[in-house]
Amino acid sequence: MKSLNYIISPLLLSTIIISCSYISDPMITASNDTYHLNSLKKIKTPAIWADCNVYATIGTNTSFKPTAGNFDELYNGANFKDGIGAISESKPGDRDFNGGRWHVNSLKPDVDPDKYRNACAVEDLDLNDFMSTSTYFECPLRPINGMSGN
Repeated sequence: MKSLNYIISPLLLSTIIISCSYISDPMITASNDTYHLNSLKKIKTPAIWADCNVYATIGTNTSFKPTAGNFDELYNGANFKDGIGAISESKPGDRDFNGGRWHVNSLKPDVDPDKYRNACAVEDLDLNDFMSTSTYFECPLRPINGMSGN
């Protein structure tokens, strides 16, 4: 299962990054909660958890230098709640939100990806389980009404 997760995780991250530059296909995810499953199927772009609220990505054609400016941390590689592919440390409305400029941290290979199956906020994570990557991208977020992990 772990090796399969390390194939799927980069694909999920790639989908998030690509959707920020292009129109994407609808996201389909697994969930035990029928309400969330039906709601998530309606999302037209990949989604990100932030403080247990689901945010859709907004496509942009932006380029920038990773060394210029501030970034929010994005965590991926685990099997997060409802099959959402990433968790952000910040969201729109937070004082420290950087407008959707991301630095990616991936789950370390020796950590069980199912450890975080109920996680929907950065506070649910042990940040020592994640490693910094050299991946930076821009992708603003849009709240999805009624989509809460609480």
